[in-house]
Amino acid sequence: MQMVKKNMVALAVAGALVFPLAAMADDAEVSGFIDVIADSDRDPVFAADAEIDVSKKMGAVTVRVDFDMNLANNNGNTGTDSGRLEQAFFAWAATEQVTILGGLFNNPIGQEAEDAPDLNFTSHSVVWNILDGQTGLYGNNLAGVAAAGAVGPATVTLAVVDDLGFATSGTAPDEKGKTSVALVVNAKPMPGLDLELGYVTQDDQEVAGNPTTAGNVLDFNAAFNTGPVTVGLDYLAADNIVDSATNLWAGFAVNSKVSVKVRYESVAFEGGGDDSTKTTLYASYSVEDNLLVALETSSGDNGSGEGVSGIADDDVTTLEFIGTF
Repeated sequence: MQMVKKNMVALAVAGALVFPLAAMADDAEVSGFIDVIADSDRDPVFAADAEIDVSKKMGAVTVRVDFDMNLANNNGNTGTDSGRLEQAFFAWAATEQVTILGGLFNNPIGQEAEDAPDLNFTSHSVVWNILDGQTGLYGNNLAGVAAAGAVGPATVTLAVVDDLGFATSGTAPDEKGKTSVALVVNAKPMPGLDLELGYVTQDDQEVAGNPTTAGNVLDFNAAFNTGPVTVGLDYLAADNIVDSATNLWAGFAVNSKVSVKVRYESVAFEGGGDDSTKTTLYASYSVEDNLLVALETSSGDNGSGEGVSGIADDDVTTLEFIGTF
């Protein structure tokens, strides 16, 4: 749950309101993207998503809203086209060293971002999918408050948010919501090397004596870049259901427009059983600064738990176009 590191400033509004708002406040910043994917493993084959982000800074405070829009048939949805709030928060630079964040924001734990233009691959990693599965809100997002500040050579983020699975105490009508606490430490001990250690608490929930949440989650991730080569590791361990999940990947920039990447992932489950594994190959070409074309193919073995790991027991090929503005 990468709560703050990648998203200390963010803001989006419904498409119908964006352009009037931009016209009324000429210092507001409007950005976003479209994500068009042809997926060999889905019906319908073609899908299109979009996001509009709006932010405005006044003094030491930035306010941002991110609004996601999806075709009705994407991801099994039916009915009319859908719009969802991804982020809605303020970021207050309280001092030169400390920033306060409040509202709805991307999970700060884990290596991977949420939005298509920020991903290393077309598909999300198994670690991100597990974290996303634990957060009750739409997407891998959290609602609460956080503070991030420099502590020596590291940046430390502490957040108090609604319990990941919305656990409550008491019984109706006197139920009270519980909270989760997250701690994230980021460090850059040398040029090109980024390290992160994150931990988030979660109330245990059970059905018939079987856990339905992963409980407390620990994540360690690292990325190292030298010249055209980048290598990365994202490792997750949980109290329940999932014993561990590992994402190993590497990328090579052929030139300023072409890059290729490979990823290997595995998930081990509590109580044994076969691991879920997945291998992904990816290549991208930058047509212009605002348009990326990517081809990805993956082969998965769901082992003992496709529902938890997000790994399907088949081969999938996708063609993706990401346009940004």
